Amino acid sequence: MTEKKILIVYGTRFGATEGVAIKIAEIFRDNDVLADVVDLEERSDFDNFDGYDGLIIGSSIKIGQWTRHVKNFVRNMRLEIQKFDGTVGFYVCSAYAAIAEQYAKVKEEYIPDKLTEFDVSIDYYDAFGGIIDFSESSRMGWLEKKIMKLAGKQATGVPVESEYTDLRDWDQIEKFALGFLDLFKA
Repeated sequence: MTEKKILIVYGTRFGATEGVAIKIAEIFRDNDVLADVVDLEERSDFDNFDGYDGLIIGSSIKIGQWTRHVKNFVRNMRLEIQKFDGTVGFYVCSAYAAIAEQYAKVKEEYIPDKLTEFDVSIDYYDAFGGIIDFSESSRMGWLEKKIMKLAGKQATGVPVESEYTDLRDWDQIEKFALGFLDLFKA
């Protein structure tokens, strides 16, 4: 009997989406499912999904857009995703997904609504909060930090002054991973 294997690909700007991909892979491995995690900025040369039984795509959101690496991946692999016989999932990370009133809008507009542009459908999806990182090791430039201070205030309702604010709900992420596994194993 061959082991089942899931490919998790992602595009991240500030690290939130990457952290989610790593956590999902850990949950899969803890449940005896193999998982490969690939940063699409480092590798995007897929031509098929041979050897995989499941696929999850993750993207950060900035100004309402996926990362260009995810957009290119979905565009270039559209036909392969359409004919893929396994379970397909998608998630986004956005500070606005952490706002209860904005969550449903982010989840719908940035995933299934966006996927219709590529004529791609998926089996399972969710939206998670992001991170706001003003530390010296942050991947944000000074202008992005300034914009994120404003966006962070909107997202949380209070000024974001700490150096690092994690808006991801790890229980929600675990439920997503386990829900995907339920579909995957069905």
